[in-house]
Amino acid sequence: MRSCSFLFPGQGAQYVGMGRDLVERFSEALALLPRAESLLGLPLREVMFSGPEERLNEDLISQVSVYTVSCMVADILATKSIRAAALAPYSSGIYAAAYAAGVVDFETGLTLMREADRCIHAANTPGGMGVVLGLSLAEVERLCDRVPGVVEVSIVNTNHQIIVSGERPAVDELLRRAVDAEALKADWLPAVAPYHCSLLAPADKCLAKRIAENTMNEPHTAIISYIDHKPLESAVEVAELLAVQLRSQVGWVGVVEELVRQNLAPMIEIGPGQMLGRSVRWIHRQAQVQYTETAAALEDAVKSLKNGQ
Repeated sequence: MRSCSFLFPGQGAQYVGMGRDLVERFSEALALLPRAESLLGLPLREVMFSGPEERLNEDLISQVSVYTVSCMVADILATKSIRAAALAPYSSGIYAAAYAAGVVDFETGLTLMREADRCIHAANTPGGMGVVLGLSLAEVERLCDRVPGVVEVSIVNTNHQIIVSGERPAVDELLRRAVDAEALKADWLPAVAPYHCSLLAPADKCLAKRIAENTMNEPHTAIISYIDHKPLESAVEVAELLAVQLRSQVGWVGVVEELVRQNLAPMIEIGPGQMLGRSVRWIHRQAQVQYTETAAALEDAVKSLKNGQ
């Protein structure tokens, strides 16, 4: 079997109907939903399968829904003896990656996500996020430096798709200047907090205390950090990333380049949607990407891996 890597999406990958096909086909998928609903007290099955979309897009619900579907897929692949050589999380996908690596159990991952949401609300840090298309990272960073107030590059999705976070007036001014700089697009994102920005340092401090209260196991598979693109190979290293992930920049381009450097192909997107796979192809045109959001797609990926294709 070929060496492969698993990609774990975060918030933004959700859509109404996600996971339904997996639950109807695989007992491993069906087993997780009632556990998530019981712990969180949220009607995840109803919202995931039937919406409404506005409810699914709420921060906590979207994050735990994507997490749950990603964990479903990880469990299904494990029963089929599909193992990755490395795990690559995007933003809140770190929780599902930690689960797949054996660092946390399913309930602990959910609990930490809920605590992160509580810490963000307790910090009460106003702000927002925007997306800039068509400008380079260096160009967007220069705009950030010139805008009064706090606005920072928070996520590098591709070489020319950059997410910024910060104080709303500063983000608004940056988006205006990006248009003046001939960006293809510069617009607000529907985020209630300035994720992956220094403004969330107080929330990270709160979350770090909650992380310290939970037991972390040693990972059986390395997790590629989206901060410095190095492998996290111990429970301590994973916990350290979790403790700073709310305020830390997501360098997704660097993660993909590291997977390509290690020749960890194909890259399998673990969970709903094809958001990460599409970004991978923008970063590296020849990259092999496969998906798992439906039973058919998952079975195709398994067959391809076992046949060495």
